[in-house]
Amino acid sequence: MSEEIVVSSTQAMQLGGVGMGSSIFRARPQMLELVHKTSHASDVKYGEFRVIGSNEHLGTSIRVVLLDSPQEQREWFIDPTKFSKDNKGCFSLDGIQPHTRAAAPPALYCKTCPKGDINWATWRKTKDPKDIPPCGAYWHLLLADRSTQTPYYLNVKGKSYMPFRQAMEQQMYGILSKVIANVKAENKKRGYTLVKLQQDGGPVHEDFRPTPGVTPTGDPLPMPNIFDVSFEIYSFTKDGGPFQMGFKDFRLMKPEDRADFGQLYLALRANRAEIDQSVNEETEAAAMVTEIAAAPEVQGEVLPPQPPITI
Repeated sequence: MSEEIVVSSTQAMQLGGVGMGSSIFRARPQMLELVHKTSHASDVKYGEFRVIGSNEHLGTSIRVVLLDSPQEQREWFIDPTKFSKDNKGCFSLDGIQPHTRAAAPPALYCKTCPKGDINWATWRKTKDPKDIPPCGAYWHLLLADRSTQTPYYLNVKGKSYMPFRQAMEQQMYGILSKVIANVKAENKKRGYTLVKLQQDGGPVHEDFRPTPGVTPTGDPLPMPNIFDVSFEIYSFTKDGGPFQMGFKDFRLMKPEDRADFGQLYLALRANRAEIDQSVNEETEAAAMVTEIAAAPEVQGEVLPPQPPITI
C-alpha cells in the first residue's frame, strides 16, 4: 500500500461525515407498532413498541414529536375475527375513497359505504352489536423519536383511537393555543397583524404583515408548529385485556430542539414524493401483523382531568 493512500485514508477518517450526503442515507420512516398478544410475529415482546422491519423493540413507552397532521384512515376485514393482510377487504388512506389496491371495496366512496359510518344511524336505534360499522377508523401518524430524531409511521387503533383524539384536542391544542396567543400579543407590540393570504387561487394561509400606519420594530415571531411539542406514548392493559396506547406529558420544546425537528420536517417534505411511493408497502407490512380491530366510537374512553398547561 502506498504512503499516499494511507495518508488520504487517515485524513478522511479525521474529516468525518464522508459520504453521508448520499440520498441512500436520507431519513425514511419505518413502520412502528404496539405488539399485541394476538400478534403472529416471532420473537416479539407483548406490550412494547417495535419497528416491524427490523424487529427492534423500543420499550413500553416512547417520547415522540409529530411531523405531520394525524390522518384518519379506514380499514375493513372480511372476517371480523382475523386481522391479516389476506383478510383485508378494503382500506382507505384518506377516509374518502378506497385505495386502488383495496381487494374488495364495497363502494366507490367511504361516505356511502354499507360497511362504514352510514351504519351508525342504524346502531343508535337498535343498539345491536351486529349493526356496528365493520369498517373501522384509525389514526395514521408520522412522528419522530424525541431523543434520536428517527422518523416512524404509527397507526393508532382500537380503544386507543378516542383517547388519542381527546389528547390532541385537549393537551396538544391547549399548548399550541397558548403559544399562539402569546405570539399574536408580542407581534402586535412589534407592529404586526395576522392576516389571511392567498396566492394564485391556492390554499388560504395566515401570516404576519406590518400593521398599517405602524413602523415595525424587529422581525415577527413565527407561529408554532406541531413539531414544537413532544409527548409520551405508553402502553397499558386493563384486567389482562388487549394493550392500549396512552398519551401524556405534553411539553413545549426548547427553541434549539424545535429547530432540529423543523429541519427533519423539511428533509422529509423534500423527499415526500419518494416517501409516498412506499406508503402502500408500509401499509401492507402493517397488515401482515395481526392486530386488534379498530374499536367503534362508542367504546372510546373519556380522559381524566389533565393538569393545567403552563408555557
